[in-house]
Amino acid sequence: MFRMMPEQASEVAPKIDWLIYLITDISVFFTVLICGAMIYFAIRYRQRDGKHHETPQIKGDHLLEMVWTIVPTIICIYVAYYGVKYFYDIRHVPLDGDVVTVNVQGQKWKWDFEYDNGKKTTGEAVIPVGQHVKFVLTSRDVLHSFFVPAMRVKTDAIPGRYTYAAFKPVKTGTYQVFCTEYCGKDHSMMLAKVRVVSEAEYKTWLDDKSEELALLKMTPPERGRAAYNKHGCNACHSLDGSRLVGPSFLKAYGREGTYDSGKKYAVDHEYIRQSIYEPNAHIVDSYPPNLMPNYTDQVSAQELDDLIAFIRSLDGSAPVAAQPAAAAQPAVDLAALSPIERGKLLYQQKICVTCHSIDGSKLVGPSFKGIYGATQKHVDGSSATVDEGYIRESILQPGLKVAEGYQNMMPPYEGQLSEEQIKDISEFIKSLK
Repeated sequence: MFRMMPEQASEVAPKIDWLIYLITDISVFFTVLICGAMIYFAIRYRQRDGKHHETPQIKGDHLLEMVWTIVPTIICIYVAYYGVKYFYDIRHVPLDGDVVTVNVQGQKWKWDFEYDNGKKTTGEAVIPVGQHVKFVLTSRDVLHSFFVPAMRVKTDAIPGRYTYAAFKPVKTGTYQVFCTEYCGKDHSMMLAKVRVVSEAEYKTWLDDKSEELALLKMTPPERGRAAYNKHGCNACHSLDGSRLVGPSFLKAYGREGTYDSGKKYAVDHEYIRQSIYEPNAHIVDSYPPNLMPNYTDQVSAQELDDLIAFIRSLDGSAPVAAQPAAAAQPAVDLAALSPIERGKLLYQQKICVTCHSIDGSKLVGPSFKGIYGATQKHVDGSSATVDEGYIRESILQPGLKVAEGYQNMMPPYEGQLSEEQIKDISEFIKSLK
């Protein structure tokens, strides 16, 4: 009855489910028994023919008293015994044998993972099947809760303290991680994955240092360029002096100017830091406010230093190097592509990818997955069905209708896309069921 628990992927999961189902079945049985008796007596001894009917006077039954006292007591002791036993199994980490330890840091709104050899990941933990795993948890800011339903473990991540969640995965696969402690406006989007792989695949993955080695071989300006592309800065800040949504990075360091408030500024380290972490504190004159998102939770301190080094290197003394990715891309015969394929290409080229996911995850803007044909609510309380006209308006005049839960940060693309290109983007969005 009511067998609705998620997939069992850890050694302890079947035990936990058995106990939960036992408690549920016992609760349903006694609820039906007691409520059924109440309904029976209410009907059996109801007032009939407008007259009261005396009920038999029952002074008590010692056997019945003993039964409904002893039986529930035995059931409670039985359930409590297995509850304590299975709780011990969940919390127990064997001292002998191999235990994979992963340090986990929660932060609004992401999960960071670090392994004993220094390898770091964000949003995904990779662990071997058949080995005990211990996630050592803490938080950088507020209280979070690390919950892996398929493993049947949930533990709070507390600022200034270490807690842990332990289990032994018994099957390979990818399993969802949730934060189950409300931690702010994007709490529901604080997601991650636990990917369980074979021991051989885990060792290969753990020893793969290609990304770290590539970064170590790069200079700070080169790492800054990588961060510039990674975080989508290229969508709004050019490197050649041309004006986009935001000021160009060419010859930006040391440049003097005026905010829209009339206050003077000079671009230095602190100016760049504040522009990334507090982008709306000061707005450069002639540029629109509230378009750049806050990157406090996305750009690390090291990446900030690298971005500053990159911007400083753009002093005009050397031509701006071509983007490696762009140079490597072959010419595309657009006529040979379907509207959906052309729409996908535009989605990537016009940097829609930096703000709108296609897998349902929440970024700066709503995900494109499943949005076509849906009813979109807006911050002003209105709503509309997402169709070709809605998409066209959102691209050309994004400030007219701002989706509920989001800010007006999208730059207008009027003059940058043809009607045919907008139709292709609509077809691509329509295909994302």
